[in-house]
Amino acid sequence: MQHVARWARRAENLVSFSALAALTGAVLWGVLTRYVTERPAVWTTELSGILFTWVVFIGAMTAHREGRHIRVTLLVDLLPPQVRRALRKLADALVLGFLMYAAWLSFVMMQNGATRPSPVLDIPFSWVYLATLIAFAGMSLTSALRLIGVIDPASVDALEEVA
Repeated sequence: MQHVARWARRAENLVSFSALAALTGAVLWGVLTRYVTERPAVWTTELSGILFTWVVFIGAMTAHREGRHIRVTLLVDLLPPQVRRALRKLADALVLGFLMYAAWLSFVMMQNGATRPSPVLDIPFSWVYLATLIAFAGMSLTSALRLIGVIDPASVDALEEVA
């Protein structure tokens, strides 16, 4: 299981870093062609938007896996340990339900986007929505593993102590 998790983290990092590098290159090329030459590259704006979607959603998946999304735990921390654990399980179950629903909606959007090309690059919008599907499915998997105890929620709590 650890080997699969390590491979998934590496793939996640490769996709997000590659998208960020390509995004930076596209923006720089757009600025260069707009201000240095007389012919701006109009495709850079569209590609930047698509790549930004990938960076944001894959980054959100990474943040969820590492427990780095913002949580306000002031009232929960005041509760007795048993009640706190029960509330966290309930919250994890609610988050899992939301993430699974968002993954389903992303899948539906991806299907609908397959027939709609982007205006300049003529890329099917399903490629844009694929980022949301991967991210919400990945976050759902992380939440499910955390809920059933395969991933230790104590590691997430330890991150809060450091921050």
